[in-house]
Amino acid sequence: MGIKSVVSKILFFIFLFMPFTQRADQTIAELFERICLGADYEVLEDVEIIRSQTKEVLPEKEWTLLLYISADNDLAPFAIRNIRQMAVIGSNKHFNIVVQLDICKSDGQKVTRRYYIQEGAVYHLNADDPYSQAMDSGDPETLISFCDWAINNFPAKQYGLILWNHGAGILDPMRYRALKAEELFMINPSTERLEMDRSIGYLDRMLQRGICFDDTTGNYLTNQDLDLALETICTDFLGGEKLAFLGFDACLMQMVEVANLVKKYARVMIGSQEAGLGYGWNYIDVLNIFNENSPGLFDFMNHIVAMYKKAYEKITGDYTMSAIDLEKIDQLEENVHDIARILMMGLRKQKRGLVKNAIKAARSKLVCTYFDEPSYIDLHHFYGNILANLEYMQLEDAGEEQLFKATLEELLIEGRALIETVVFANTCGESLANAKGISIYFPERKIHSSYSATFFTQETDWLVFLVQYAIS
Repeated sequence: MGIKSVVSKILFFIFLFMPFTQRADQTIAELFERICLGADYEVLEDVEIIRSQTKEVLPEKEWTLLLYISADNDLAPFAIRNIRQMAVIGSNKHFNIVVQLDICKSDGQKVTRRYYIQEGAVYHLNADDPYSQAMDSGDPETLISFCDWAINNFPAKQYGLILWNHGAGILDPMRYRALKAEELFMINPSTERLEMDRSIGYLDRMLQRGICFDDTTGNYLTNQDLDLALETICTDFLGGEKLAFLGFDACLMQMVEVANLVKKYARVMIGSQEAGLGYGWNYIDVLNIFNENSPGLFDFMNHIVAMYKKAYEKITGDYTMSAIDLEKIDQLEENVHDIARILMMGLRKQKRGLVKNAIKAARSKLVCTYFDEPSYIDLHHFYGNILANLEYMQLEDAGEEQLFKATLEELLIEGRALIETVVFANTCGESLANAKGISIYFPERKIHSSYSATFFTQETDWLVFLVQYAIS
């Protein structure tokens, strides 16, 4: 779910810039609650948690939504709030809401709870199951176990899996220290809106966050773990069929490299290019589409994107949310591969470093949309910037230069059109107006050691290009 840290602890010196009368009347957390949640705040408190025997298998519905909430970390308060939001809507004849919550209680006890969400009530279904009382959300076998249980007990025609936690995009960092929200956002007192602080990169702050991080065990799902879990889920429990969608209520996951991993297991991927706040998705708005009918997949995805905009456009210009059609992602990957190869040819045959200079100018933070992790850039915007710098690229051989430019221009135009097709729903704040819904890894400095292990780098020449660019 975005950064999901404790908003109430935003830096004290920022708080001092707020007018004294305003400081006396409200804390920063209360300010955020008022702006972000509005009238939803009051209705979240009256939800009953009911201990229940494992429910009998229900009749097949159109949808079952599987929420894998990894909150054994600093995100725990937001997990409880999101579950209460789900219970405002609750399961109905159109869909099931099934949750696995991993959390650490105030006494330090680690617990895992499996819930079925009804309107106004949360049914605790695994109270008598000794195996599932304290699971490791960073272990792929835990995700597999949850989906096995949920799919068998709550059958549906379509399944959507949402991974709720911190996220770090395609990279698997190797060191750890805690991350707090104040390291990412600042409050502008003149506008009462949150602004992203991009002076330090996300991975420089959050040095061990893959997805579904578990503070008690120290484990998280690497990209390879996620691949193993999804393959098992689709093969063993869905009869070889795909999930309807995989959602990331987490930071930075909407990347072409992540899509490459997920495409074998889901028809759509939905999430954010940017880091986000702990409140994540507003599940009251996200789920209210089921009140009247059962939406189709693409209608549901468009709705989620629209509801994300509704939740955040009033409080920050630093937000993104998009939905990607994974049935079409192969074409975009081929385009990235072809562009990597033609750029490598240009680097080998460039005149006085002019091809590299043009790429560097197109990649520059001054002109290219990047996110809180600065090595993640918007692919569509980068392509456009390369097009704008094409005239400055020169090769030693004038004849080769003409063909090089013509080929590269054709590929870039094709790539931008593909992105606009692959990303079928997209929203962004005014600070990220050129974000078109899908990012790619392009570091300005050293290439991260985990990147070479990704499936994307094994199937395309993008990493080969990055290496050649670095040494040219």
